Amino acid sequence: MKAHVRAAAAAIALAHALGRTVSNVYDYEAGGYKRISATVSGNSVNAYDYDSGCHISGGLPSLYHYGEGAHLQLNANGSGTYSGFDYDTSSHFSISVNGNQAQIFDYGEGSYFTYSV
Repeated sequence: MKAHVRAAAAAIALAHALGRTVSNVYDYEAGGYKRISATVSGNSVNAYDYDSGCHISGGLPSLYHYGEGAHLQLNANGSGTYSGFDYDTSSHFSISVNGNQAQIFDYGEGSYFTYSV
């Protein structure tokens, strides 16, 4: 999974779990903020990655990343847990939201990545 797609997935999961708009996320691996705005209303997702200059939108669980020209599956499993699939890189991922922090396990990378708002 590409780093900017992973950050967008984290922002969307945080917006969904927290029930509010997320304006940016802090990427602990990169050591800085990613300028991604994400709003989730019901199952409708509207996100914009200012660093990459592209939209991510759709209805959970089926999203489309316009920058990559690929679909992104993001399933809300309840209690702040999510599972997903990135069609661009053919990789599975899972997200766990705890408070203002999201931890992603990227099966393609075999690693955890942490983001917060």
